[in-house]
Amino acid sequence: MKKLFEKPLFVSLSVAVFFILSAFTFINFLYCAADCVGSFVSGSPDIAVRDALRSMPIILSFFLSLSGLLTVQAFYRNESPMVLKRRAKRHACISVILGGIIILYVMIMRLTGRYLSLVEGSPSRLYPLDAVIYALLFILFGINVTAFLKKNNGFSGVSRIPIPQKGRWFFNIFRGFWLVISLYAFAAFFFGLFILDFKNGYLPYTLALLFVYLTAFLSMVVWEFYYNNLTQENRKRQLLPLALISLAVSLMADILYALMLKNNLDGPGNVGQGLFPVAFTAKVNLATMLVTVMPLMVSLTALVKGLVRRRRSKGGL
Repeated sequence: MKKLFEKPLFVSLSVAVFFILSAFTFINFLYCAADCVGSFVSGSPDIAVRDALRSMPIILSFFLSLSGLLTVQAFYRNESPMVLKRRAKRHACISVILGGIIILYVMIMRLTGRYLSLVEGSPSRLYPLDAVIYALLFILFGINVTAFLKKNNGFSGVSRIPIPQKGRWFFNIFRGFWLVISLYAFAAFFFGLFILDFKNGYLPYTLALLFVYLTAFLSMVVWEFYYNNLTQENRKRQLLPLALISLAVSLMADILYALMLKNNLDGPGNVGQGLFPVAFTAKVNLATMLVTVMPLMVSLTALVKGLVRRRRSKGGL
């Protein structure tokens, strides 16, 4: 296991797998939240509470997946053995605790008759048994990671450039928000291929919407998986070109979406319902607004950073 965690490819693949799990459980979490909010707004708080209690394993499964993602991310973005051990152990313990809570919750719900069976068949064929199995897997994962870190106390793994201490708190908050947007963008793009309306005159709008989601997801891939794996020297050389390309693609996606939205003002409500019901029903199209803005913010930040570095390097000469 130690040799595997020392290989950049294995660590990157682990991050990718947990990212996909987090994205899928996140979209399920949003569906549950939309149902509960919809019932509450329509004047049925009792149904909202009932649905929330019944869907709690689904809601907790997202945070369980996220804890797994943050655990492997600690190995991926490893600044030092001490930082790796502290972060990975903390998130691995959260995985074990959340997994235990899910299993205990399902057992209580079954014993009290809230679940008529461990395999009710809704929303999935094996629910809530599949939530229990999912929790068990994460408990085993958390225990193995904790045992590995205890056995290999000085393990450093794949070394990467540390995050600067100045403005670190802001960077972490922004990066966390960016991660949530990327999770939603990936899940929305994937599920959108199957549930969006490609007929009834909405094809141009639907394609533009998918392009926006794909751009937001690829923005995270480029900067997190490619740029962060570069050496310090290659970062300096490739930052500005990457920022310009990223900005151009983001602008193209946003402009295309704006043009298609102009011709299909009812598109968000009629096409996007299946991707984020609460936002699209409210006619504010909040989900897509956030997805379109985030890649632009990242690209502009990288562009400014690249221009400042170039100016300093020329000034140094």
